[in-house]
Amino acid sequence: RLQELLKDVFQLPISQGTIENLLNKTAKKSQPFYQAILDQIKSANYVGSDETGAKVNGEKWWIWVWQNLKNTFLKASDNRGFRTVEEVLPEGLPNATIGSDRLAAQLKTASKAKQFCLPHLFRDLIFLEEQEKNDWSTQFKQLLKQALELRATAVQNNQAWTKEQTEVILIENKLNQLLLQTIDREKFPQTLTFQKSMIKGRNHLFTFLYDLEVPPDNNASERAVRNVKVKQKISGQFKSGQDTFCTLRSIIDTLRKRELDVLFFLKRIMAI
Repeated sequence: RLQELLKDVFQLPISQGTIENLLNKTAKKSQPFYQAILDQIKSANYVGSDETGAKVNGEKWWIWVWQNLKNTFLKASDNRGFRTVEEVLPEGLPNATIGSDRLAAQLKTASKAKQFCLPHLFRDLIFLEEQEKNDWSTQFKQLLKQALELRATAVQNNQAWTKEQTEVILIENKLNQLLLQTIDREKFPQTLTFQKSMIKGRNHLFTFLYDLEVPPDNNASERAVRNVKVKQKISGQFKSGQDTFCTLRSIIDTLRKRELDVLFFLKRIMAI
């Protein structure tokens, strides 16, 4: 498609091999900037993380992302487990709060704190309401809505909550009560499983109330890997360009987040 675009629109005949060489050359010259993005991620106060499946020569791979307000770092890996995290972040993210969808590898990553994605929890709770019709799921969903209302107030006042404030004490106590509530294993097995998961991640539910830099969702991470799905729908699998894709996409998305001219800086990189 790129070959056709250059020929039909710009009257520039160019082979696919030359285009591939140019992309690889740009990715190679971009490595210092790609590494700089990762270094900024390592020192950030908040990092959202996610991953999505991708085909590479017929095999299942994953494109991982670590991102925040100013940076996006993508990495292709043939492994969905913690091994990838160890390779990219051998020391973890000790200074950051990590936002995630509760993937085990992300929860295992060393960090200052963690935050579950609330929209994912809402989807799970809606499913449990419809499947098992347990009041506990409805109560937990209402609790999360109350937490989001507190967040909205904090954002409006530009002041995060502190754990000594009455409103926060009340919602934290209500959470504890729900986690201590007995759920019938025979009648509501999936609800019980969800409750156990929340007990295990008790301290990862309301981090966003105490730090306005921490969002209550992981939507930005999902947006960061959406281009992978678009690429697959249009072009199919990767052949050998997954690393080049991740490098250049990381550079482009980071420039866009910083409201910088993408073409200007790509030309600067190519001129190095």
